Amino acid sequence: MGASDGYFTYGTAWKMKRISKNAHVIAFEPSRAILPHLSEPASWPKYRGMEFEFIPSFVGNIDNESTITLNTAYRERPMLANKPSLIKVDVEGSEIKVLQKATFLLSAPHHWVVEVHGNHLLQPVLDIFAAAKRPVNILLSQPHWLLGSERRIIPTSWVTTC
Repeated sequence: MGASDGYFTYGTAWKMKRISKNAHVIAFEPSRAILPHLSEPASWPKYRGMEFEFIPSFVGNIDNESTITLNTAYRERPMLANKPSLIKVDVEGSEIKVLQKATFLLSAPHHWVVEVHGNHLLQPVLDIFAAAKRPVNILLSQPHWLLGSERRIIPTSWVTTC
């Protein structure tokens, strides 16, 4: 899965903009057909001053033609070294593999949003952030006040850092 329609990417980016005026948002979207639609909101006035980058690959634990690790993505972007960035991870159960290949990013001053698919993965994700000495917030899925609960087959939570 990738950034798809950008709902969470742009929603979180909007919140980041309110906190810090400039940020670099990186999203991975392997479907090149979706990229033009996904990148369009980045040009909207409300995101002025923010940088968005959509990488046309899966994020994973190896580097090859269709997959890139977060460490490699970071190394290929030296301009991020002293700049706060939003890193959103939504990898449908591969969170541990992806985070294990993100050591450089975990030690840098970036903002993280990790969608955790399954209660069994929450503690291992928390352990990775704890090992990197990164404080986290855990957001559990809550029913919407009007629409009720979202139906998901796998319990989902979000781990965020600041």
